[in-house]
Amino acid sequence: MTTKRREYTREFKLEAISLVIDHKRKVAEVAESLGIGISTLDNWVRKYRLEQRGVAPTQGLALTDEQRELQQLRKENKRLRMERDILKKASALLASDSLKGYY
Repeated sequence: MTTKRREYTREFKLEAISLVIDHKRKVAEVAESLGIGISTLDNWVRKYRLEQRGVAPTQGLALTDEQRELQQLRKENKRLRMERDILKKASALLASDSLKGYY
């Protein structure tokens, strides 16, 4: 039997992180009071601190607004580059086909 992983909202995560960082409470204490695993909360806090230093998360959605926007812009940039490359290849093919007609 498989168990479904619990999913937490971004707001919930940020509130839990705030209890640890801003209110100087222990990770274990906050985790127990919220009914989440200690390692889960510890991971959120570690990820948040890295994001605050400007380190983009390697996987998943970012917690901070700045990092989330950066992720979105990078994704859009990647898509636009792919579209540009496709258009370059298509125009090169069309140009070579039109040249073949002259010979």
